[in-house]
Amino acid sequence: MKMKKKISIVQTKAIKEYDLGAKISEKNYPSLELVRLEKMFLSRSGIKVLEYGFGSGVNTIHLLRCGYHVTGIDVSKNARSKLKKKIIGKKKNLKLDLLQPKAAQLPYKNNSFDHIVAMSVISLLGDENSVKLLLNEFKRVLKPNGKLIIDINDHESEFSKNNYQIKKNIFLTKIINEKIKTFCLKNSKEFKKLISKYFKVIDVGFSSHKLFKKKITEFIICAVKE
Repeated sequence: MKMKKKISIVQTKAIKEYDLGAKISEKNYPSLELVRLEKMFLSRSGIKVLEYGFGSGVNTIHLLRCGYHVTGIDVSKNARSKLKKKIIGKKKNLKLDLLQPKAAQLPYKNNSFDHIVAMSVISLLGDENSVKLLLNEFKRVLKPNGKLIIDINDHESEFSKNNYQIKKNIFLTKIINEKIKTFCLKNSKEFKKLISKYFKVIDVGFSSHKLFKKKITEFIICAVKE
């Protein structure tokens, strides 16, 4: 009898690529979209924020400077150790956790956070079922009226365009050394429909740039847990 594949909130095959990326890449500035949306959408003063997939930590540092109590979670040990070295001061307001490779849940209690930030990470989960599982976990750990900022790549980005499409919205994309699955949506309506199953969508936008033939477009949603 064929065993049904267990769904997780991590793309296990991608962990080595995440770890290598964290080791060799360096970012110094936070996402411009997050800087804008933090002022427009979030609220400050001791508020608990979960950052899913903190990566380089530039957004983490920005959130700390804004006065939030930040819990960051990532699958990369290299990312965590590197970020710990970057942080100067405000460490009492920061907790960095490692997400286990086959995790099906976030290691937090229900209604733990006032806000969740998940930027430049959802496409790397690789398929819609994993994304849905994660969204359900976000809903579980977010407090009532808690706010979510989340984005996803489109079909014209480097994660998708000119890459082999396995099935609907799923592409094989070379990140550094290996090809992994990336989950990208065709338009913002698809993204809104997906998020609306779990949260009340407040606004839908996008961020896009093209430099030296490298193009990135991400749909961005601000939502609330009702």
